[in-house]
Amino acid sequence: MKLSPTLIEQKSYQIINEALHKNGLSFPEEIYPLIQRAIHATGDLSLAGDFIFHPQAVKEGIAALKRGASLVCDVKMVMVGINRSLLKRLGIQIFCLIDDPEVISEASRRGLTRAYVAMEKGLSLPGEKIIVVGNAPTALLPVLKAIENKKAPALVIGVPVGFVGAPEYKTLLAQQKTPFITLKGTRGGSAIAVALVNALLRLVLENETPASF
Repeated sequence: MKLSPTLIEQKSYQIINEALHKNGLSFPEEIYPLIQRAIHATGDLSLAGDFIFHPQAVKEGIAALKRGASLVCDVKMVMVGINRSLLKRLGIQIFCLIDDPEVISEASRRGLTRAYVAMEKGLSLPGEKIIVVGNAPTALLPVLKAIENKKAPALVIGVPVGFVGAPEYKTLLAQQKTPFITLKGTRGGSAIAVALVNALLRLVLENETPASF
């Protein structure tokens, strides 16, 4: 096989499709592109069975992006991984306040993580928002609080990685009525969060037809 990036990607997706099919796994058509890209980003086929999607997650996420909802990310690793070209074409703004001097000062004063305070401030930004948490479990806590206070974002992509907090907070997220995408257990990470967002952006732009098998 020639080492063309396009051909390599196509072959990778073919391998993913065949492996999932062999294992008897199938998914609703609208969520499959997201699972496919997350597996491609991590090389981990076993992720497929651990995702939890709210029934309206993809539909509401696409609708919010079409309305111009902004993205609020927990860490810079997530923000820099999201496709800038796709964001520009859609006119989507993206924010990560983890290094904001006010966030750093307030987190120290309150004895909280910077991720917690940064997400608090991110949630207070004007306009409709999609929350993307791929690294810091404590960033989910203000999100859960906002949902409880009837100030829910349009969609929460909550896939933080970790042994402390991450499994518990993701379990709580999975119990919400607000549209969400999460991943059971300790696994997660920036690469997965980025893959999910980029898949959504591509679906909005109709550059990618949801795969099925």
